[in-house]
Order: sequence, then structure tokens, then C-alpha cells
Amino acid sequence: MIEGLQVNHLTLRKRDGAVSKVESRRHDGAQRPVIAGQRAVYRHCDEGSNPVKERPVDCFVPRNEGVESANDESGLLRQPRFIPCGKKSMQLFMNRKLIHITFFAVMLSLFVCCNKNKDSYYFNGNIRYIDNSSKTVKNVTSKSIRLDGVQSGMIAVYDSLLICWHPDFSNHFFYISNLDSGNEIGFFCEKGQGPKEATSVNCISQMFRKEDDICTFLWAYNESQLFLWNISQSVEQRMTVYDTIVSYDKNRYFFLFYQPEDILFVNRPSDMLNSEEATTPFYEKRSIYTKEVIRDYPVYKKKSVKSRDASMLEPFFYTWDVIKPDGTKIAQAMRSLPQINMLDIHTGEVIGFRMQKGSDFSLLESYTDIKSKHIYYNCVQADDHFIYATYWGKEQWVDRIGVEMPLLNTIHVFDWNGKLLYELITDRPFFRSIWLDQIRNRLYTIDVNTDEVYYLDLDELNL
Repeated sequence: MIEGLQVNHLTLRKRDGAVSKVESRRHDGAQRPVIAGQRAVYRHCDEGSNPVKERPVDCFVPRNEGVESANDESGLLRQPRFIPCGKKSMQLFMNRKLIHITFFAVMLSLFVCCNKNKDSYYFNGNIRYIDNSSKTVKNVTSKSIRLDGVQSGMIAVYDSLLICWHPDFSNHFFYISNLDSGNEIGFFCEKGQGPKEATSVNCISQMFRKEDDICTFLWAYNESQLFLWNISQSVEQRMTVYDTIVSYDKNRYFFLFYQPEDILFVNRPSDMLNSEEATTPFYEKRSIYTKEVIRDYPVYKKKSVKSRDASMLEPFFYTWDVIKPDGTKIAQAMRSLPQINMLDIHTGEVIGFRMQKGSDFSLLESYTDIKSKHIYYNCVQADDHFIYATYWGKEQWVDRIGVEMPLLNTIHVFDWNGKLLYELITDRPFFRSIWLDQIRNRLYTIDVNTDEVYYLDLDELNL
């Protein structure tokens, strides 16, 4: 017999009690344990390889006595890897596994709590997570409208009037056409530096009836003037009619919402203080004619936030806002988080409703995260029953002239308690410029690639 030759016999003990042996037999008859299921067994054989003694041992097989073997350079079998065996060894193995699982669970809890703390550190209200499973998904088909003229830009609709705002209109800010006839009505609100002119005004965020006329407020930042534009009289007279022009504070205002008794709610957007710090947005309740600030509505706990590049903070905090027609709440659809904010006008309470597993305010802690963020909500409209918010939820696209927009065709429908009721999947894009006409109960949009105007008939969708 060749000296040093070793032959391994494999026997395993199964859970059902069946015996499988693992033996290591040398030419001299001595026998050493490898493993035997849960327990190692020493066997001694005579020269005829007949077992003469058996003794179970609870142990770990030594590193040089495992099951798996391989040839070394001499061509002989080298000793196998260390393998645990026995009840005690198995218990130790399970304890180690339990420790690892517990460790990762604790770390995950710390991560979640840390993010939750960031939410409460920045946001001035509670955040509730949206139950996506309760929504109903509907595939919907839009209807086209044939129009003459130069429809383009941001739109607003009241009954048969389609109003377009675009900065590229040469001499005016607004263009109006008739949805029923398709005919052009004309251009309104002159650009310039003369009387009743402005170098820039905001697009329309709200239309309301004042006495028997349809009106809206326009903010001219460079001139520090507030224009009350009478749309009904302008259409009737085929010329721009301003009921009132009020000198106003030279501040940046987004989303002007008029309420009776000459009250104006205005969004004060994020603004850069320096290259590394920007303010957080908030709402003001103001008197139109006395210019008095009646009340502030802070959406965030911090008045300003610092970052490596403060220019990234303004788009992060940007929201699309709409006021409930009864004047009790303002809804904000966040651009950089999958979240809808509800601001109660009477109590000042703000609540955030966020998609589960969505991004949170911990993004503010990382310059890289802010810079490479996703885009979520792109526009919002509402009536007294529902909120309609166009949704993307993916990485930001290349947004520049000449680049075709992706198909943004998802609309989330919420109630005013923050519950996600429907997800509408449209056949054509519904993107940044949408408008809910409450007279005909239609949700309009204009295609940014083709300037085609079309709508969803909400009565047909039972909305």
C-alpha cells in the first residue's frame, strides 16, 4: 500500500434519522472522523477494514478534516475545508446568523429614523404616506379641438375662452381664442414701459368672477404693480381693460389667489441669498389695497437652507399650486418630491402626502442628490372635490428648445383629504400646462411639441 494514501468514505446523518457515514481511512487501519450528519463519529478498523469501535463526539471537525478534498501538487489528497457539525456547532452557527440579521435590522431602523428626522427638521407639518394600492387605474382618451391662430405656451380656460400666455408673443402677453368657433379673438395686455404696460407679467393662476365679469390678477415685478385684468370687458371691447392698477411691494410672487374682501394669497418662492444659501418658500395673506401682510403661512421650519450651490435649492422647493374654489385650502404639487402639500387657510396647518418609498428631505443634505434628482409633479388643477396633478416620477429629461418631450401621460387624482383615488393614463401628453374648466368640467392641455389643444371630458369619467 502506498504510504500516506487516504481514502474518504462519506456518510451523512439526515433529519429522519437515516445514517450516512463520513470516514477517513488510512492504509494502517486507523480511522479519523470527518463529519457524520450532526455528530462526528470515530471509527477504528482492523486490517480488513472491519469497524471495531464507534464513539460519537460533539465537535467541529478540525480544519484539516473536512468533507471536500482536492489534489495537491504531489497528486495526493490534501486535507479538506473546515465544516461545522454537531448540535452545539449548529447552535453557534444559528446564533451568529441571528446576530447578523439583528444588526442589519437595527441599521435599517436607524436609516429610516434618520430620514424621518430630516423630514421633521425641514418640513413644518406632518407627513402621511399614500396608500397606492387603493387607487383605481383608468386608461382615458382625449378629444381634440380645431383652432385657428397661434395657440402656444401656458393656457387658462373659462367656458368658451381659451387664453394663452407666452413670453415670445411680440407685443402682448396674452392671446385669446374661441373654443366653440375656433376663431381668434385677439391679443391683450401690452408689453412696454408706458402707462398700463409692463415688461413682464405672470401667467394666470386663477380666474374668478367679480360682479358679472371674469377677472384675474397679474403681477408685474419690474414695475412693482398689480393689475386687475377684466377679461370679459377686454373680449367685449376688443382691447385690454384693467379695472385697477395698484403699486405694490417689489417682491417675487408666484400663484396669486384672490379671495373676497380684497384679500390676496401669494406664494413667496425660494430666493437665493448668496451662492450657498437660499430662502424657503412660504405663503402670505395680504390686503390688496393697504398692502398689509395679515398672516404668514410657513411651509418649512427653516427660513433659509444652505447648500454647496444655492442655485439648486430654488428648483428643489418649487411647487405647482392651486386654491380650492371655496377658499379653505391650497394644494401644492412638489416638483422634486413625490408629495402633495395641503395648507389649511384657517388653521395654518400644513400636511404632506407622500408616495411610499419616495424621496424625502434628506436630499437637502447632499449636493449630489439635489443635482441628480427625479422630477415628480409638473402641474396641478382642482375643483371643490378633486385635485388633478400631472405626474412623471422619473429622471429629468433634456429640457431645451429643439428636444422633443417624453410622453408624460399620467395624472393623479386626489381628494382634498390627500387620498389618491385615481391614476389616469392618457393617450396623449398632459404635461406642464393643464387647466380645469369648472363650467364644462373639462381638463384641457396644450401639446408642447405640436401646440395642439385637447381635453378630457371629466363627466364621462364620472369625476
